[in-house]
Amino acid sequence: MPWYLMLLIRKVVSLSASRHVPEWLLPLWVCFSLSCVFSLLMWQQSTGAGLNIFDALVSLPSLLILGPLMIRRGWVGKGFLMAAAPLAVYLAFSLLSLVWANSPDYSKTFRAAGQSTAIFVLFSYLKLSGQTLLLKRALLLACVCTAALGAWHLFAMYGILDMPWATTLYQGVGEQRLEAYGVKPANEMLATLLVAPQAAMLLGLILSENNRSLRWVGFLALAILLLFLVALERRTGQVAIIVAIVTCIILYRNRVWFLLFGAAVLCGILILIFYPEFILSRGLSWRPAIWMSTLDSIGSAPFFGHGITNKVTPVVVFDHEQGVIQQFRHPHNMALSVIYFLGLFGFVFWVALWLPGVLARIWVRPEKQQDGYVLIPLLVGLAALMFDGGDPLSPFHFDWFCFWVPAMLLLSSQAVNGQHLMAGKNRSRLQCFFPPAYGKQV
Repeated sequence: MPWYLMLLIRKVVSLSASRHVPEWLLPLWVCFSLSCVFSLLMWQQSTGAGLNIFDALVSLPSLLILGPLMIRRGWVGKGFLMAAAPLAVYLAFSLLSLVWANSPDYSKTFRAAGQSTAIFVLFSYLKLSGQTLLLKRALLLACVCTAALGAWHLFAMYGILDMPWATTLYQGVGEQRLEAYGVKPANEMLATLLVAPQAAMLLGLILSENNRSLRWVGFLALAILLLFLVALERRTGQVAIIVAIVTCIILYRNRVWFLLFGAAVLCGILILIFYPEFILSRGLSWRPAIWMSTLDSIGSAPFFGHGITNKVTPVVVFDHEQGVIQQFRHPHNMALSVIYFLGLFGFVFWVALWLPGVLARIWVRPEKQQDGYVLIPLLVGLAALMFDGGDPLSPFHFDWFCFWVPAMLLLSSQAVNGQHLMAGKNRSRLQCFFPPAYGKQV
């Protein structure tokens, strides 16, 4: 890093510790950064440039400014560190796996670990400083920005270019024609992994938002994101909608969600009867064969995995009579990906990142439920990743919104609860690592 950049960062850290930082600076930075990051992959053509933008907006400020501030102000105590231990253990084990990995990419993996830590620090700082409302409003604004870009993509495709509504989004038209209108065509699977969890997060934010005007803006953005998912014609998007409704049934136990679930099932049945090709045209998309092939590969390194590597190891679907039928880039299942690369030990550490927090919050009484904006996108994202897959540890990418963003929101709440729990007397060691949800949500 250039010396002048380090000097600038040290100066900013020094200024941030003083009492003279303008109060408007933090909200402005948080709203701008999250809005850019959430919509980044819809407008940035270069993956490398996108990663640099993420680091400039989130990683460097969080790690070099917010982290030291949290320590200097005494916010990082034993309880916080114990509750955040699952993240430290998972990242440490992932980095350790580079030792036995074939063709490891050290810079990419360390960058991914730094970015994951940075977004955890950002969310933790906002919650520890009592800025949870700012965080929620910034997330809502970020999802609305994604919806605005999604609306432009839909308008360019079906309005300006006058493509039939039966045409899958981004299909049937040249990439250059779309780019002429500022539309970056994305792979349908990746676009679904980006939009589905953001729609789920927006739903949770709307349900906890007291400002009526913001709720109406949120509903409009949610309608656009749902239309975007329908236009992609991905069954993963349809599954995401069902999972979101089921999650809301569990969290809120409201009659409206039961009616919506019934309507969704009825709609699915009607589509299956009158337009079966909409659901059945692609069969099972090789998923069972891909998963069985991955399980065979896991058998060669079941406990510690093959290590995180930059080398693409194709999943081969093999038939004894026909030989190799198909090759796929990954297992199309997040759990199997984690086990393949990190083994059963890594899988346990991965589950520890999110399952205790989910179990602590999912049965909170509906009138006290304030974490829907975390739980709904996490469960929707995990459902999507069980069919479309993701990497166990990768730099900022489409699948981040399915796992890393909601998981770090959840783990930051756990860490803050752990900090508060240490002040109490009646606590067990297990509760320090996996704090329960409080009546008053953080």
